[in-house]
Amino acid sequence: MAVKSSLRYLMLSLLLTFMFVLHAREKKDNNNASLTYFIQKEKSFGSDTIALREFLTPLRQRVLKGDANKQTAVYYALMGRGTSRKIGQINTISSTYFEKANDLAIKFDDEALALWVQIELAKYYYQFNLLEQSLPYFMTASFKIDDIPYVDQINPDESYRSLGFFFSTIGEYKEAINCLKEAAFLAPDLSEMKASILDNLAMCHLEDKDTSVAMAYLNDAKELALKIDAKARLARVNGMLAMVSLGRGELDSALHFVDQDVKLSEESGDKANRQHAEIIKAKVLMGKGDMQSAEVLLEHLKKDLKGNLTKTDFLLDVEELRLKIAEHKGDPDMELAIRRSLGQLKDSSIYGESAVVIQRARVLAAKERYLNEASIINLKVQQSRFARNMYLLVLALGIGIVIISYIDFRRKMFARHHRYEKKVLAYRLEKTLLDQKLEQAHRTLADHLRFLTDRNKQIESLQREIARINKSALAEIEEKNGKLKQLLQSHILTEDDWQNFKMTFDEAYPNYYNQLKKGIPELTENNIRFIMLQKLGLTPAETANILGISLEAIKKNKQRLKQKLGDKYDRVMEII
Repeated sequence: MAVKSSLRYLMLSLLLTFMFVLHAREKKDNNNASLTYFIQKEKSFGSDTIALREFLTPLRQRVLKGDANKQTAVYYALMGRGTSRKIGQINTISSTYFEKANDLAIKFDDEALALWVQIELAKYYYQFNLLEQSLPYFMTASFKIDDIPYVDQINPDESYRSLGFFFSTIGEYKEAINCLKEAAFLAPDLSEMKASILDNLAMCHLEDKDTSVAMAYLNDAKELALKIDAKARLARVNGMLAMVSLGRGELDSALHFVDQDVKLSEESGDKANRQHAEIIKAKVLMGKGDMQSAEVLLEHLKKDLKGNLTKTDFLLDVEELRLKIAEHKGDPDMELAIRRSLGQLKDSSIYGESAVVIQRARVLAAKERYLNEASIINLKVQQSRFARNMYLLVLALGIGIVIISYIDFRRKMFARHHRYEKKVLAYRLEKTLLDQKLEQAHRTLADHLRFLTDRNKQIESLQREIARINKSALAEIEEKNGKLKQLLQSHILTEDDWQNFKMTFDEAYPNYYNQLKKGIPELTENNIRFIMLQKLGLTPAETANILGISLEAIKKNKQRLKQKLGDKYDRVMEII
């Protein structure tokens, strides 16, 4: 009897707990639904920030049911959105709004709110092609989003879609596909958002060389766009179909699709997509040998795009196509003028434009889902089977503890690997961005010096990180994989780096290298390399890092150089 009473009490407690959790979830759903309403409506105010501020009054005054701090944070973020749309560039007003929202999310330790604000901040920089600034926010969000249940998140479909767009921009298409699939699952069925997710899934599969799956997504996107009468989206789908047909050499089909793209873009007032479609059409016409029509179209496009700094990538495409036409015509004057124009455009390109910044950085750590719901359900089943008496109940709890401990152990092991891979990814992205900065710079000696200084900082940071890891639970992973050590080695000045540096050095100090070689023939290439780095003012520690040798080796090199040169050593040092 005592056992039966205990079981009844236990079952009643579980039922009450379940009802309480269900009620809490329902309440949270309602609160998030209210916030989602304001988030989705905000876009309709365009650049009218006064009307937007009036519309957001309930959030500002915190009169809705639910978390008042969350309402305030959402208000600041939406005002940041609205003002950035009105001003059309990064500005202190919008940045201040976003910072206030972020500070609130951090202060009140709200993971779901912090995730949404991180993505909004990332989108703020992303919309103005500032990928370097948006990258840390997107990466932080991508590491957190899978740990927060959908029901707790704010606007989860938009969050996953934004992450998918970002990963596709940097060329990590598998990760983009995973995020976009989550977004497609969460998005309303008959919506513009669902259509945009489907055509971006198609684009990612095309980039991933999976044409059959891409075509299936394109057909789904086209069917949905027709259902909801989304002309702008249907235009983009036709544009992608045109690109597929062009790639297959089906020029008549490509021309049909791109004409549809142009027509629908004009009807929907999507000027940017119409311009993109006309670039595709010019390629199709050139493929068909109709150079005259292509040239007329490109001339019209050039006038349409002239002076629009946000469309530099379009202008580059137009000029490169015009260059091919000039070469085909054999017109040297036209060719020379276009080459000059291309040079000016490339010099004025905005850093981060068209995702060139990151050079398609590859994300090596493939995230896996480590929450094993089946195991948790199985645990509950096992516990219920042993509910006939206290002994079996204790036994079931014991087994449950063992299973949970094992799952927790596996989770921690996975988390360690995941943390390690995130560190590797972060350092790789830093290196890629640094290399890209030098690539886009004018390659002056000052540029090289900044590059060497920044690279030295990264080397020191990597060395500290490796030292920390060797004292932590991640030591075994680094010892096995050695990815951070490999990355450290990749920072060492290569022969190509040295040749580029030497050319730039010669421009700043003409004949310095030749005078050293002729004046002191006993100097080796390594000696001269050491001397030139000293000429830039690098410290022994910085020189050691850049050359990939120890500080002690630098000191010995200096001693050997002094012994080799004798009296000439002082003369060399005076030149430095």
